[in-house]
Amino acid sequence: MNIQTIIAVVILAVVLFLAIRYIYREKKKGVHCIGCPMAGSCTKAYAEMEREMKTCLQQKLAEQNSEQ
Repeated sequence: MNIQTIIAVVILAVVLFLAIRYIYREKKKGVHCIGCPMAGSCTKAYAEMEREMKTCLQQKLAEQNSEQ
């Protein structure tokens, strides 16, 4: 192999490593849509909506139990 091929493979390996590391870190943060400019706020909004839904369901169950 010549030096140009080795350099190209090394550059490709570095780019691939950085891309995988970026994806791993974003998934670890809980981002669902990596690369989306609104990904962080969507994730927070989704988590908040999920909490509100659980609270609402718990209140309705409590109301049903108190009526019985």
